Amino acid sequence: MKLGGEGLLSWLDPKRDYFPYGRWITHDVGRWWDAMLRLESAIGFSIPAHIEGASLRNLHWLTDNPDSILFVPPGLDWHLMRFELHSLREGILAFNALVEFRNSQWAREKGHQYLMTIDRCLKEDFTWDVDKFEYTRHFTGSEYEHPIHVPANANMGQKLPTHGRCIEALVWFYKATGDDLAIELAERLARFHLQYAINPDGTIPDELTAEDSPQGDRQSYLYTLCGLLLFGTMTGQSEYVEAVVNAYKIGVPSIVNQSGWVAHDLGRLNFPDKIGNPMANTESTGAAARLALWIAEYTGKPDCYDDVERLVRARLFPGQTTEVDLLFEKPSNYPRKKGGWGENDFPHAGKGCNPSGTAEIIHTFCALYQRIYRHDKTGLVINLHFDYDDENIHINSVRNERATLTIKPRIHDNILIRIPGWVPQETIKFEVQGKPVTPTFVGPYAFLAKTHISIGADISLNYALPSKRTTEAMPAGDTYEFSWRGDEITGVMPNDKPLPFYPSMTS
Repeated sequence: MKLGGEGLLSWLDPKRDYFPYGRWITHDVGRWWDAMLRLESAIGFSIPAHIEGASLRNLHWLTDNPDSILFVPPGLDWHLMRFELHSLREGILAFNALVEFRNSQWAREKGHQYLMTIDRCLKEDFTWDVDKFEYTRHFTGSEYEHPIHVPANANMGQKLPTHGRCIEALVWFYKATGDDLAIELAERLARFHLQYAINPDGTIPDELTAEDSPQGDRQSYLYTLCGLLLFGTMTGQSEYVEAVVNAYKIGVPSIVNQSGWVAHDLGRLNFPDKIGNPMANTESTGAAARLALWIAEYTGKPDCYDDVERLVRARLFPGQTTEVDLLFEKPSNYPRKKGGWGENDFPHAGKGCNPSGTAEIIHTFCALYQRIYRHDKTGLVINLHFDYDDENIHINSVRNERATLTIKPRIHDNILIRIPGWVPQETIKFEVQGKPVTPTFVGPYAFLAKTHISIGADISLNYALPSKRTTEAMPAGDTYEFSWRGDEITGVMPNDKPLPFYPSMTS
């Protein structure tokens, strides 16, 4: 998380008042704010004051227009105008973060104006009335316009990538502000996407997945499911929750592989990798992990925590570009690439990096980190086997030939530890202060009563990491074989280069 945050800081260009490098400043500025303020809240990551000030000026500038939408101002000689509504979600995320973490009155007011434009321009059939955007009048065929992102193309793609993905951000903005328009828009969109995105049997509609479908992307589909779940949970409307849970069981496995490979494209192929498969991006895997997290947390399905851990260990951790990776590659953007995630040139290699993908995975990691454990009336409940430290508890996870989870409570209370569903029960060993103990089990949770635990005691859980092999056939016809230890991938065959995710598998 810290490495990713440092990478996001390095993606800002000091020669251009700390705007992000690249060709999509509106998208990247919105995500930057969301990720950085969440990271600060989760782990205390420090944002330099001069960078925060510049980034706030940039957000003001990009939304200082009659629509109050994140739009590239007309006439720039260094960035083309783009009429694109894919970034509507990112603007809401930025305003939400500034309200939630900075108590910004400007963000409350500007966010409301932003939502008024969305409400005004979204037609009853859920297409966009582009003529109601003031920004449209600036597109006259000049050299400063993007050749594809123009008003005439605003309704060419699926509806998930513009407004389906907004639902979760609207829910968060409503929670932060109490803005009635946010929840009204969320309900309007949720009603539509409950039918548009999910078949009654839980499958994904053919109009979204067919090879000749309008352009779509899998992360937007997964964000839409997250939004429907959060909306249904917040409003107590069980039909949304049940539909998403069913889609997670039936439809999602068709677009999220066990290894964590998830393509960018949904349906029509727009961005192939170097083999001919739909290009994978780790951002989509992050969206899948977050969906699993919300289902586990909000619907009482702790088995979904297994999916969270598998996606993180098998794909998100290996997919981050590290200093070791860059010993073998010295790109011109070396400082920006370190710590990042992005698209992949090969299914399991060719790590890419971009600011929006990095920011989105940091968003997911912050959500996971803040839910590794919870403290409630039952005690200290450990849901995820990752490192954590705060005033209540210290958790350390070590993986070698076996797994060891060490817990040191800093308050006197019961301890409940979730045991992953794939762990062989006969291999589980518990110790308190070096002495074997036998806990009581409550579902998948091992329960240790506080009467047997003192503050600062070392509680150790040790278990086996079973080995297995799996294969996955890719859309282009290539097949990959994986070796696993527990929920981690330890090798792959064949292995592509450069920047592979895993070691080469030995026979």
